Amino acid sequence: MDAESLHKAMLNLESYPGETGPVTFKETHISRLYFTAGHVYKVKKRVDFGFLNFTSLDRRRFYCQEELRLNRRFCPGTYLEIVEARRQGTGCRVGSGLAGDLVDYAVRMKRLPQERMLDVLIETDAPNLRDEMKRLGRHIGNLHLESAPPQHTSGRTHADVVALNWEENLRQTAPFVGSTLPPCAQTLVAAHVASFISQCADLLRQREQSGFVIDGHGDLHAEHICLSDPICIYDCIEFNERFRVGDRIADLAFLLMDLEHRNRRDLAESLLSSYLETTGPDPGWPTLLPFYKIYRAWVRGKVLSFLTHDSSANQTERKSAILEARNYFSLAISYLCPPALILTCGLMGVGKTAIAGKLAQVLGAPLLRSDELRKRLSGMDPMDRDRSDFGQGIYSANMSEKTYRTLLAKAEELLVRGQTVIVDASFALRLNRDQFRQTAVKTGVAFCIIWMTCDEKTIQNRLRQRQTAEEDASDGRPELLDRQRNVFQNPEREPNVLQIDTSTDIVYNVELILCNLAEKMPGNLPDN
Repeated sequence: MDAESLHKAMLNLESYPGETGPVTFKETHISRLYFTAGHVYKVKKRVDFGFLNFTSLDRRRFYCQEELRLNRRFCPGTYLEIVEARRQGTGCRVGSGLAGDLVDYAVRMKRLPQERMLDVLIETDAPNLRDEMKRLGRHIGNLHLESAPPQHTSGRTHADVVALNWEENLRQTAPFVGSTLPPCAQTLVAAHVASFISQCADLLRQREQSGFVIDGHGDLHAEHICLSDPICIYDCIEFNERFRVGDRIADLAFLLMDLEHRNRRDLAESLLSSYLETTGPDPGWPTLLPFYKIYRAWVRGKVLSFLTHDSSANQTERKSAILEARNYFSLAISYLCPPALILTCGLMGVGKTAIAGKLAQVLGAPLLRSDELRKRLSGMDPMDRDRSDFGQGIYSANMSEKTYRTLLAKAEELLVRGQTVIVDASFALRLNRDQFRQTAVKTGVAFCIIWMTCDEKTIQNRLRQRQTAEEDASDGRPELLDRQRNVFQNPEREPNVLQIDTSTDIVYNVELILCNLAEKMPGNLPDN
């Protein structure tokens, strides 16, 4: 029975003696999972990605056994047994001691409460999540302290494994350059990894000798955590020891990165604080954590890129995987970006706010909007409409000067705390741009003006749509555009200006901006 015939048979409730339905289904790049009312049946795909090989029946049986053995460390009472899928007529039966030709193996698991899954709790913005993160941080910390040291069989040092994993990652993402991965990202990350491993070789060796390298989980993210009582962490990596064995900060970095990807940096901060309180002194973690976050985001981007080429996945899944892969690669680049003051610049309707919002999300940076601040300074609600003529009312020269002065003060207050700040405004006058540039120099952060342009038709369409929707604080209107264009001072010849065409894909533009910022990080600058 081929894989697709088995898949169709396992969607049928009759394939599971004694189970009640309905049968639902979920797919990853390496597995298919079938959910009945009380259990989950996990079948390994017949794939070979180099770092794993499930192409033979014996291999799949072996890794099912490994999955059972390894996951019982973190999720006792959940991983029950290995069962057989056997052909019966045109269908199959799944269980133990059944008749018929053996088709495949599956891991049978107790079904955990869906409503307590961490990804579900985040999506529904459940109350008390910060307290739950403290509980989870203590739990993971204790698991790491209790984890057995690895039993080395390869003869490689931990530093060797880190370098090997990265070499493999970069080689396997190379085919996706230009699709899910921008060329600049591959180049920047490769250079950063080589430099880090060279400069931190002694630290990696000391960590291994001091017991910080453990046989951990290897795939620790929100979808693999159930905040039940006790907490259950499942689906660790069974197929490749070198992905599971590593520094305990590398294990934690996956979950921290995942929380940041989900735009919950507050939860990541709470988790990290609780974890460090539990595990005790660790002077190396501030150096290692950003490096391992890059690694974890890169791995997620790679895995999703594989799914985009999986012919067995449906078109919707492949399209979703493309966008998610690009978002993970963008997050990886963001960890290379230094603290910065970033300004939008351009005419009304070019898409400044859309770019600024997406960039703020990826960088976890505060976003200061002139449109909202201007109205608050005028005693208005940001969503109130103002139909003043250009340069009049709340858009007078005096009010604009007050708005930019207040934006500058707020930006400086955040910059001195070490935060990246994004200021969303037209910045039509060089005077305003220079004032912010001087503040970046004063606070010692990188500086970038994102000069946004696009064709006239796109601008006009956006302004008309904004007027109709009335869902944004901006009062930009088609009839004001030429007036603004007449006073706009082109920033083309100024330093630290990146021009982008906002009629192209927003994720692509964010990738370009992130790469531009990452190049400003010390050690990432070009030689010439």
